[in-house]
Amino acid sequence: MKIDEISIDGKSVGTVDASDKVFKVKPRKDIIQQVVDWQQNKTFKKTGHTKSRGEVKGSRKKIVQQKGSGGARHGNITAPIFVGGGIAHGPRHRGNIAIKKLNKKVRKLGLVHALSAKASQKQLAILFEPKITTLKTKNFRNFLKNIKSKSALFIHHKNAAKEFLRSIKNIPNSKRLEDVGTNVYDLLKYEKILFTKESFKAIEERLEK
Repeated sequence: MKIDEISIDGKSVGTVDASDKVFKVKPRKDIIQQVVDWQQNKTFKKTGHTKSRGEVKGSRKKIVQQKGSGGARHGNITAPIFVGGGIAHGPRHRGNIAIKKLNKKVRKLGLVHALSAKASQKQLAILFEPKITTLKTKNFRNFLKNIKSKSALFIHHKNAAKEFLRSIKNIPNSKRLEDVGTNVYDLLKYEKILFTKESFKAIEERLEK
């Protein structure tokens, strides 16, 4: 299939051949959802825990005298045996990440299906990297308006020009990402996905294997 190549003005400057195995697969929502769940699960930390008798609210005053009441001996109302008291030996967080395993092949498939979904919706393009040494953010000021998009994800190669990376850094509603960090969550989050030609070929070769 063909992927459009556009300039910083949002105009088409040609097309690039793309692998049908990576960009023309019928998207499966269940696979994409699995990978997104796995990604979010990795960033989620266990912070919830039960409160012990030292953490719950309540008076620390001894509620009845030690002897002579005819009842059992008690300390204060935060004891675990009272309603609203602390929990004895309850689960405690250790700041660990909630681990959820996912097979590498499924993660790879998730990327393929997400890229295919974007390609089928015409929301994927290659950004022609201009050879301008004085490139600044103002050159991209109306970029999102020109490509008729509310947000964009820029995926660049490792040795992309510093001027180019600086110029796209402050574009509103956008994010830049190196090709090795391409992930399903960001592909779905941003409306338009824009690759540099080198990053596009690198991802294509990696996913074709």
